Amino acid sequence: MALASPGPAGKFRLGGVIGDTLSFIGRNPVLALGVAVCFFALPSLLSGLLTFAYRERAAFVVGGGVAPPVYVGFLLFAGLLAALPAFLGHAVLSKAVLEDANGHHPSIASCVQPALRRLVPVLGIGLTIYLFWFCAQQAVVAARLFFPTFGGGVAFLLMVVPCVVWVLGSLAAVPVAMREGLGAMASIRRSRALTKGYRWPIFGLFLVLFLLILALRLGLFLEFDLALAAAPAFVVIVNATANGAVTAIAWLLASVIATNTYAALRRAKEGGGVDELVAVFS
Repeated sequence: MALASPGPAGKFRLGGVIGDTLSFIGRNPVLALGVAVCFFALPSLLSGLLTFAYRERAAFVVGGGVAPPVYVGFLLFAGLLAALPAFLGHAVLSKAVLEDANGHHPSIASCVQPALRRLVPVLGIGLTIYLFWFCAQQAVVAARLFFPTFGGGVAFLLMVVPCVVWVLGSLAAVPVAMREGLGAMASIRRSRALTKGYRWPIFGLFLVLFLLILALRLGLFLEFDLALAAAPAFVVIVNATANGAVTAIAWLLASVIATNTYAALRRAKEGGGVDELVAVFS
């Protein structure tokens, strides 16, 4: 089944991208589940458990004798432990989506090898995006610490909002790296060129995804801080597992949406057909 056409040149249909995303998952449930578990859920679970263990040992930094730079460094390490495998899973799904669009039946085995061949640029993209996001988050934390009244809001506007805009412009970077063979920075620039003029519709699309994931988290009561440092081990494991499951769903949907968005933008701007898009994988 081919990807839905985005319509006349210069048009971008959110409904087509969403429909293609749901259709791909419906046709490939085993592949989607396998990638979600191996590349998204398990790394997230490991990262969550390591973070809990470190926080327990450090007594949440406060009064624990751990210097804030050390704690921030650990958070960076733990985040990368989850994020970098997730970007590799994103690459696997990018290959699978384009194969499926050409009428093939992708499998995890047939999709992992091309992703591994593009490992360096894919992880370069992941590292760049994650560092931008991590620095924006830490800027908000620091601003709240030094200026409790207004610092968080100002830092959010100056750091987080521009970071979100930049990340949305770069969302097609992994499909670009997989399809067009570009390096990390070149793929990000190419993604930003493709998304230019379409970023508001893309923002709306990912806002829907964000609200869906938020509703799921609220339904599982994951919005509450369970004071994990004092919680029994089984509560920690259950909480980390639930967070890993939600993270896996978010990454799965975002990865497939990003690849379908890439294909739709290529068609809208350059008239690329599905056969041309997947030729590199044959």
